[in-house]
Amino acid sequence: MPKKKVKRKTVQKKVRRVTRAKPVVKAAGKSARPVLVKNRIGIVLKNLLFFLILFVLSVLLGSLFKGEILDQLFWILAILTGFVSAAFLIVLLILLFMRAFKK
Repeated sequence: MPKKKVKRKTVQKKVRRVTRAKPVVKAAGKSARPVLVKNRIGIVLKNLLFFLILFVLSVLLGSLFKGEILDQLFWILAILTGFVSAAFLIVLLILLFMRAFKK
């Protein structure tokens, strides 16, 4: 017996078109990069001073209080703020070196 031919339906897929954003054209005379480095240095310097003040306060308060719990609390706080201050100092030095090498 001959086989019957079966017609299959073809499904058409919808094509999605991706639109690309147009590139932004910047002015040739202005560069935003030096302004960002200055802003970053200012932010890092403010944070560094803030955490240094917290570090000094926690060391002073840790030496003033002789209670066991408060003494340990202030020394742990001093260690944490000291590490954060050291991190901000490293970031500040990196930004200053980047600015010096760029010129």
